[in-house]
Amino acid sequence: MKRETGIVSVLAIMVLLSSCGGGESSSVSSPYTGLTTAAVITDNNADEIALAAFQGGDLGANAVIPFAPAREIAVLQPAAMPTAPRPTALILVRAVSKAAMIAVRPPAATEGPSPLAPFTESDVIPDGLGGEARYTISGDNVTGVFTGTFEFVDFHGDGGGIIVGNVSVSGTVTQDSIRILFNFQSVRVQDGTEDVTAVGLVDLTASMGQVPETGAATLNLFFTDNITLKTVWMSNVVVGTTAGTGTSDVTLSGRIYLHDYGYVDVATPIPFHYLDGSSFPSGGRMTVTGRDDHGGRLTVDSETRYTLGVELDGDALYDELTVTLNW
Repeated sequence: MKRETGIVSVLAIMVLLSSCGGGESSSVSSPYTGLTTAAVITDNNADEIALAAFQGGDLGANAVIPFAPAREIAVLQPAAMPTAPRPTALILVRAVSKAAMIAVRPPAATEGPSPLAPFTESDVIPDGLGGEARYTISGDNVTGVFTGTFEFVDFHGDGGGIIVGNVSVSGTVTQDSIRILFNFQSVRVQDGTEDVTAVGLVDLTASMGQVPETGAATLNLFFTDNITLKTVWMSNVVVGTTAGTGTSDVTLSGRIYLHDYGYVDVATPIPFHYLDGSSFPSGGRMTVTGRDDHGGRLTVDSETRYTLGVELDGDALYDELTVTLNW
């Protein structure tokens, strides 16, 4: 980059622009066309619903920015396809988050302060595989407020997949923390046989001055399958993550609407534990709850297997069905 973004040389007020209210106040009209009632979970469909919610949750689990230092742009390596469909939404948010972080992350203390002045800066972030993210950021050092746009041109996500489209960003930043509102404006993600278009908001906060580094994101995103035209809606899904050495622990809560089933409420009583570079967690537990408090419990046994428990009688034991499956 020509220069690390200069909006971080002094403490900034930690508020977003007035357009960053988050939640479902976005002017984006809902493209969701599926069922809007609570999902009816049975022992016959619990696995499909739990896995579909996990794939949405896996997006959430990886929505918080990778905490790579500015100027560190990893050359991505092609990865083997996992046995379960890879959450293409995960690819989108991780790619956009990484690109935005590279653009606006504060310089290290050893790099010295940036000049105090309003500025507009444009640059290109290569992905190492022939794609790129082009951005323009405007900001002010004194307030820490910035706005900008990203254009993704065949940009490759961490897990593979190609992103094409525009995302606007706005937020505030200090030397130790950052808050960004991402507004996805019809962004297309292609990954193998998966082909989806995303619209909506991701409101992200990250602390970079503490060890371990932490972050949180609220997702209000819609995904439309460009082949089947079926939709998924992540409604106020809140994600928290704590980054360790080569790992991250993730919590997840919120409501996910699945086109064919309706909505489920998800929670992680045991955080997902991810090893860096892995598509699936190595530990953790997620519950999905639908109509009449019927639900499923997905317990991660390893990066290749999980155990599904089903709750149908109200005793919260998830013992109506217990089965171990591969992802």
